[in-house]
Amino acid sequence: MSAPSLGGVSVPRGDGNTVVRLRRGASITDFADKIEANPAALVTVLFHLGEMATATQSLDEDTFQVLGTELGYLIQVVSPEDEERELLSSFDIDFDAELEAEGDEQLEARPPVVTVMGHVDHGKTRLLDAIRNTKVVEGEHGGITQHIGAYQIQHEMEDSERAITFIDTPGHEAFTAMRARGASVTDIAVLVVAADDGVMPQTVEALNHAQAANVPIVVAVNKMDKEGANPDKVKGQLTEYGLVPEEYGGDTMFVHVSALKGDGIDELLEAVLLTADAALDMRANPNKDARGIAIEANLDKGRGAVATVLVQSGTLRVGDTIVAGTAHGRVRAMFNENGDVVTTAGPSRPVQVLGLSTVPRAGDTFFVTDDERTARQIAEKRETADRNAALAKRRKRISLEDFDQAVAEGKVDTLNLILKGDVSGAVEALEDSLLKIDVGEGVQLRVIHRGVGAITQNDVNLATVDNAIIIGFNVKPAERVADLAEREGVDMRFYSVIYAAIDDIELALKGMLKPEYEEVQLGTAEVREVFRSSKFGNIAGSIVRSGIIRRNTKARVLREGKVIGEGLTVDSLKRFKDDVTEVRTDFECGIGLGSFNDIKEGDTIETFEMREKPRV
Repeated sequence: MSAPSLGGVSVPRGDGNTVVRLRRGASITDFADKIEANPAALVTVLFHLGEMATATQSLDEDTFQVLGTELGYLIQVVSPEDEERELLSSFDIDFDAELEAEGDEQLEARPPVVTVMGHVDHGKTRLLDAIRNTKVVEGEHGGITQHIGAYQIQHEMEDSERAITFIDTPGHEAFTAMRARGASVTDIAVLVVAADDGVMPQTVEALNHAQAANVPIVVAVNKMDKEGANPDKVKGQLTEYGLVPEEYGGDTMFVHVSALKGDGIDELLEAVLLTADAALDMRANPNKDARGIAIEANLDKGRGAVATVLVQSGTLRVGDTIVAGTAHGRVRAMFNENGDVVTTAGPSRPVQVLGLSTVPRAGDTFFVTDDERTARQIAEKRETADRNAALAKRRKRISLEDFDQAVAEGKVDTLNLILKGDVSGAVEALEDSLLKIDVGEGVQLRVIHRGVGAITQNDVNLATVDNAIIIGFNVKPAERVADLAEREGVDMRFYSVIYAAIDDIELALKGMLKPEYEEVQLGTAEVREVFRSSKFGNIAGSIVRSGIIRRNTKARVLREGKVIGEGLTVDSLKRFKDDVTEVRTDFECGIGLGSFNDIKEGDTIETFEMREKPRV
């Protein structure tokens, strides 16, 4: 039915129980299509509800809830998982049915996928290097330096060769980013803790991420070769966080290692396999089209978009057409972690893939499609949905009543950023960390562009238009770009550690906040006698009771505890007949408060100044 709404605009109304499902970042036009209404009418209704938006602008969930309540509809914003299912079902792709169709007879054992996490400087990278150097055959070249982001090793256990896949992520931020998009990429987490340092803040953070994802944990107590190594202290500290060693009656395996000397590597790999066998059902069907996760991606000058993918089920072959997030293409070539050409990749196998149209994000799912046309259409629809969702997330809600005032007073300040990095995982991790910075209501952070590869002239031009700062993570400007940035006055910052970038941006945001002031009392004086002066008005003959009385400071007059004079200034200050700038405690003085003459004996004159409050 149709009924007049706010402002006399006629729109179809629900009965209060009508459910409308919308995608993330949907616009008023999308909502209007669902209820067969005129988008302009909904814009008017939203205007009367105190929100300004155009018909094609992406809105956040709260705004849709307000609009839906007014019009009698229950708004359901579709989750990313449901959104993905609906998108793929429109192409007759049903992943859930495909998974249910896999019986025990079709499943085969696959290697465990392991992520190494822990505090910075506790030896994560050195441990990964030690595992690789111990297990990779001598003479093979490249290894992890190929920036594949993952590698597979073989370990002999109980007279059989067992494979283990290790993922080298930029840290637990990328791990979390992958998890947030439903990419269950990791089977087991290895938590590295330095025996001479113990549990640190990032150790706890990594531990929380792994426990929240319900991933089994193996603890590698590293740096056992150093003086002051105390593994028992580490075990005691981690027990407080729910990781109880087996010798204490728990179920967490603790392994003593030295990444520097290569000690304990075999024991660690055995612990990983034992944990996998005990806690996980690691099987997949290799005899179907491949599905998996993009772990890492970068832009190569000679080879174009290069993505490291981890196959989770099925087998990926050269020549397959795949979709990975918003990227699509035909697999032209595949390489393993040693740079060797491979033609197929089964479950839990990481490979580098060439042939994608663009660089996918870390954590994007990939799957094989029947033809390139379908792949391109899916990628384009995903790109549109992602762009709308980003716009909705970026939009800062402000009511119509406050809008003019906020702009006039300069209350809404935005720090625009352009992020460029060497690999997509690092850019993703950096963006997620930056968007979590919260320094108050007065300022907001906006990432207007992010990408993989060197900083280009286009990045500088965009920064010039939007007054943005360019953050380079392990990348530098291309030729002539630095000169252009200097001419245009664009600020470029370069980092190789995520935490350094976060600290700098947080300080910049705090600097954008409007200063807050607090009143600081300087001194008080008791009025002993009032002198009349035709030139200066009444002069308060006083004795300073506390602090210092200074000329030209702000003052107020109190009588029997009540303020009778506010917003005053110490215009004149004398000791006997001499003008002075300040008088200290227990000294007498004459105080003139300008045109304020209501002063009596026994009054208290209080002086103060406004000082800027330091931000915590």
